[in-house]
Amino acid sequence: MFWRSAICLGLLLTIPPLIGCRQFGPNALREGRTSYNEAIRQTSDQELLLNIVRLRYHETPSMLQVNNIAVQLLRETGIDGRVNFLPSTADSYNVFTDFEFSERPTISYRPVVGQAFVEQMLRPVNEANIVLLYNAGWPVDTLFGLTVQSINGVDNAPGAPSTMNPAVEQIDGQDARFSQFHRLIRDLRLLQSSGRLSLGASRAGGLTQARIDQDGTTGSAARRVLRALRLEAKSPLFDIGQATDPGSENRTSIAVVTRSLMSTMFFLSQGVHVPDRDLEAGRVAVTRDPDGHPIPQGAETKGLFTVRHANRPPADAYAAVRHRGRWFYIDDTDLQTKTTFALLSQLFAMQAGQLKNAGPLLTLPVGGG
Repeated sequence: MFWRSAICLGLLLTIPPLIGCRQFGPNALREGRTSYNEAIRQTSDQELLLNIVRLRYHETPSMLQVNNIAVQLLRETGIDGRVNFLPSTADSYNVFTDFEFSERPTISYRPVVGQAFVEQMLRPVNEANIVLLYNAGWPVDTLFGLTVQSINGVDNAPGAPSTMNPAVEQIDGQDARFSQFHRLIRDLRLLQSSGRLSLGASRAGGLTQARIDQDGTTGSAARRVLRALRLEAKSPLFDIGQATDPGSENRTSIAVVTRSLMSTMFFLSQGVHVPDRDLEAGRVAVTRDPDGHPIPQGAETKGLFTVRHANRPPADAYAAVRHRGRWFYIDDTDLQTKTTFALLSQLFAMQAGQLKNAGPLLTLPVGGG
């Protein structure tokens, strides 16, 4: 009996170091990393969506960047053992262990402010960045529809809706010039899908060039593109550059006017559907046709970007934010809007997301338990 008690006592003495040797850090990393990653993605999407909704109401956008996340993992281990030696009964052994884990994150935020940030927001997107995004596999119709204001004079809703010309004929709720742009980018998408359109830098001089091949089954689409852009088909290669003189015409090159990140976000804000009461109260701008009738909401971004609204938190939303007592959201089944939104996020990272800001740093320790 005594030897059994001695063995039990020895086990009690060896349990604490065994527990201390067990590593819980890797398990915490496996479970925590994806959770923090997903939280950052979701809140970044919500912030970007909120700023688009703000622009719909002509409010000032505001950015708050997650600057740093530091997580302290704590473990407290307690052990209690009791051995009873009674001559008339069998020995009794009781071991009690207590494990307590706590997580104490500290999150640092930094407002995205300053002259450098404003310049990045207002500077037109460089055509070289557009080429990078194109070669990364983004659909050209979404890419051009988002970042390009005009190509060789073919306009894409510049400054919509306030600068829309009410004297221009309307086609299916859209300005006739904008419908021409939509037909153009659809044909460009056909060429991209068939491998007949390529964008890149030339070997000599590093100029940005487009190659448009007229061979194959998409020859008719290529001819429509050349006709719309008023290009001569002597060579499949055409230089691409920022338009410096809107009135000039060069039948061997493509002049583009790109949007800034701010104008891109303002353009997409026209796809935010708002309650009728906000339209009637004049809280948002209303676009009208030549006869004075309101154009349906979202006509400027139809087929590219749509944000809906609801009284309650939507059940099937990719991203949702609460603003002015309503929920504004992107439907999870709206693949085109999700594609446009993802492209905007990547464009934001390229254009302004890597700035070193001089704004005040806000650090919030979050209590664990």
